[in-house]
Amino acid sequence: MTRAEKVIARCRQLAAFSEQPGRITRTFLSAPMHDVHRLAGQWMREADMDVTIDAAGNIRGLFGPQDRPRLLIASHLDTVIDAGAFDGILGVVLGIAMAEASPDLSLEVIGFSEEESIRFGFPFIGSRAVAGT
Repeated sequence: MTRAEKVIARCRQLAAFSEQPGRITRTFLSAPMHDVHRLAGQWMREADMDVTIDAAGNIRGLFGPQDRPRLLIASHLDTVIDAGAFDGILGVVLGIAMAEASPDLSLEVIGFSEEESIRFGFPFIGSRAVAGT
């Protein structure tokens, strides 16, 4: 399996975690969102990342030397109602793939929570928390 095929397969695995049969819908704090964190966190740990969940509910993976500048790659893991299979999750999965392929890279991958504002009607909670706004 090529790296690209692995990324696509992982996105499809995460897309299967949904609140609605036959549709992709994943809201912040839902059981499917917890499943996505569990599996994405597993992939991060397998890529030798230090994994945490911050106070805003973002999953964060640190990779490589922490004493130098690092590349930040982030996207959201929640969805709109009836989302696409790659919406949001592709950015997080690509970040994990970069850690797997680039041992000399200093990297942080963040899976934002409640970016789509479906659960609370207020967008960008996860990214606002990271930005300090």
